[in-house]
Amino acid sequence: MTLIAGIFSRNDQRPARSECESLRQLISRNPTDEVKTFKDGRSFFASVDIEAFGEPGLCTDPSGALSLLAGEPLLGNCAAGRLQDLTGIHSRAQRNNWSVLREAEGTFCLVHYQPQTGTLSLVADKLGIRPLYFWIDDNRVVFASALRILEGLSFVPKKMDLRAVTEVVALSAPLADRTPYSGIYLLKPAELVQITGTGISRQCYWRWDEIEATNDPEPACLARVYKRFQAATIHRQRNDKATAAYLSGGLDSRCVVAALRQEGVRTQTVNFARPGTQDYYFGNDFAERIGSIHQSIPKERGDSVPDYSSLMARAQLGFDHSQGLVERPQLVWSGEGGSMLLGHIHLSETLIELMRAGKMDRAIEEFLGQEQIDLPIRLFRPQVLEKVRDVIRQGIREELDQLHAEDAGRNFYLFLVHNDQRRKLMVHFENIDLHRLEFHLPFFDAAFLESVVATPLDWCLRHKFYTKWLSLLPPAVTAVPWQIYPGHEPCPLPLPTELAYQWDDAYQAEEESSQKQRVIEQASRLLRSIDFPNHILNKRKLRLATWIHSRGWRDYRYAIEAAQTYHHYAQKCGGEFTFSSR
Repeated sequence: MTLIAGIFSRNDQRPARSECESLRQLISRNPTDEVKTFKDGRSFFASVDIEAFGEPGLCTDPSGALSLLAGEPLLGNCAAGRLQDLTGIHSRAQRNNWSVLREAEGTFCLVHYQPQTGTLSLVADKLGIRPLYFWIDDNRVVFASALRILEGLSFVPKKMDLRAVTEVVALSAPLADRTPYSGIYLLKPAELVQITGTGISRQCYWRWDEIEATNDPEPACLARVYKRFQAATIHRQRNDKATAAYLSGGLDSRCVVAALRQEGVRTQTVNFARPGTQDYYFGNDFAERIGSIHQSIPKERGDSVPDYSSLMARAQLGFDHSQGLVERPQLVWSGEGGSMLLGHIHLSETLIELMRAGKMDRAIEEFLGQEQIDLPIRLFRPQVLEKVRDVIRQGIREELDQLHAEDAGRNFYLFLVHNDQRRKLMVHFENIDLHRLEFHLPFFDAAFLESVVATPLDWCLRHKFYTKWLSLLPPAVTAVPWQIYPGHEPCPLPLPTELAYQWDDAYQAEEESSQKQRVIEQASRLLRSIDFPNHILNKRKLRLATWIHSRGWRDYRYAIEAAQTYHHYAQKCGGEFTFSSR
């Protein structure tokens, strides 16, 4: 399956027909999709499958038990397919045996229903990459793999969680299991939620902080991480001889394409950078060197982080499938996650030493300053400011308190693994019914990441370990320059000075200039709106910030975009909000 959703009654009453129909209509916005449903006396399930994987994600048996799967579990046996993996999980779940999930290496979410025991089980992958949301009261549970489905259901109450939305403003997504709506939760990484008529249990079947650091020398660690990465590629590849992939001017997508080419897979690659940039020329040069079938489709100026899923879907229309060039065209390879998981971006020596010294609060301050994370505190009403002023620090502290790695410095890395990475793919999965692409994500492979977590942390900071690891990949990887992060391990090849560098001040200024008019227009619409969230924000101060921004005296884009975020969720909730304590 691609999308799954359902209603489960906790009191043996059949879900209302109107509620079931609403859910069925909301699961996909594509009118051509076939919505498959399953129902009995206490439940209703709906699913849509774009058939990207070529195998079903549904398993039933004569007892009436049902399992629905989105994504791929990728259990340890590389020869097994998606359906075989699902069948194995389903049969064990019938006995409430979930130990097989510890073998899973893929990104997926799963729902299992047992009518005999009246139990609904919800499962997230080890990193929580494939989202699964749920709302629960005393009478029923409603779940969905896209938040927009729960947003659209009138019988699911919506009240803005001010804490979660403030985390969205500062960090781009809520922390922990929070969503922008009070009472709607997101499964955490490796979480198993089981719900019956009398209770709810939440447990984790895997803990990243229990992985012990190895004492092996660095060459052995490099070899192990490389072996796991190649295995992750082969496991996902199945028997494909041709496929499609993103290819930027950075390292992550380059390593994925190189691993595919090393296995003899014909690869159709796409670069979305603008001409004149390192991203554009390094990606295109590497494509020629590695022998991929390549095209460049420049993104629009000022759109620094476009909807890459939709861009790739449109690019797919130009692929030549007549001779089977791409065998499963709705499956695309992405290097998402590499820079964080292997390159250890967002971490510094100072931050790690503060964590090791037990100075967690100072480490949090170091992180917030390093990443320039802040809130537009002058926009808030006084009573709201009192609640949100320290909410980001509080949220990070609560997450760190739950991690107990042997190396305390590794806990901050795991905080980012749990919270930073999955947010970058939330929009992709939210709109998968429209762009209709599934991703292969080898950097998120659980066995690969386990080998990285076992590697001594100090070796890995600032792409140092990553850069050494490149020597184990095909020579083409290091034959062409690549983009680097500021302050990270430099590229040893000479970089053409005439190419724009995306983190250069001049490039950033040009991007901001391109976005200026759009931001001003956004602010003008917001200030004119009749449902402006006056109970949260001060409109007079937003108007002043917009005027200063329009004059070019100061960049207040962050404040304007923050106000837009609060307005968006206040609008969806009829102005109602609360502040969650958990």
